[in-house]
Amino acid sequence: MSRKIMSIKASIVYLTKNGGALFRESLDSVLSQKAPFGFEVVAVDSGSTDGTLEVMKARKVRVYSIRPEEFNFGLTRDYGFSLARGEIVVAISQDAVPVGQDWLNELVAPFEDASVGAVQCTDSQEQGADAFYWSRAGLFYFTRECADWLSKHKGLGLSFVCCAVRKAAWEENRIGPVEMSEDKVFQKKLEEKGWRIVLREEAAVLHSHSYGVSELAKRCENEGFGWRNAGQEYSFFEMALDLFNPRVMFAYIRGLLLLQMKRPSEFLFPFIRPVFVFKGNRLTKGYVR
Repeated sequence: MSRKIMSIKASIVYLTKNGGALFRESLDSVLSQKAPFGFEVVAVDSGSTDGTLEVMKARKVRVYSIRPEEFNFGLTRDYGFSLARGEIVVAISQDAVPVGQDWLNELVAPFEDASVGAVQCTDSQEQGADAFYWSRAGLFYFTRECADWLSKHKGLGLSFVCCAVRKAAWEENRIGPVEMSEDKVFQKKLEEKGWRIVLREEAAVLHSHSYGVSELAKRCENEGFGWRNAGQEYSFFEMALDLFNPRVMFAYIRGLLLLQMKRPSEFLFPFIRPVFVFKGNRLTKGYVR
């Protein structure tokens, strides 16, 4: 007797390039999900050379490839979503690892409410000694543009690190050619059309980065540029205030005394983030590669 094949309800969509060991961990966690519905995994790869393609082809992943020079966050995200066969599309970063085998079911559950257009996953920062100090301290996004965005958008910032989107909501609100922060641009489109965006705390991923100084500066500059794409400004005055944030200074002293900061980027972070977010928001003309 043949096993009943469930129809596909959810499509997990990755944008991949040289994902390495962390991507393999993410993919294995996704494929181990105990969902009571059918799901698929789709990837749009933009030039992997480290074995990522082979990892996906050895598993049940539908893989599509584009040239590296074709990659654009908004357009590539649209392309990935267009390939999804499920009514729910889950966007997940190649370095985000779902927690537990009920992650997918929890992420999809809120769509029983027809007014929900997107569900935000919980981004749990790793707490190990090797994790970036300012992520462990919960202060990576301490600058004022982040708080301002949250105050304007009911405390939520949609993030394609991990979230789920009703495909019908995306089809009427395609992202378009956005170089950075396409998730925030998409969030505004959904909200303007009256779609609800909710946080699902029961669905979590582990996600963290380790930066060198130049990588950190580039990351923050691109964030600032992305905020501009989403219409979020960051002024020189706000930058100056953030350079002397008492909460950050307290965490800095604590990190020094407890020897919790080890990398040059961790020591320089409270200064790099405001300056380079401001640069990206006000001066940078395009995505910095």
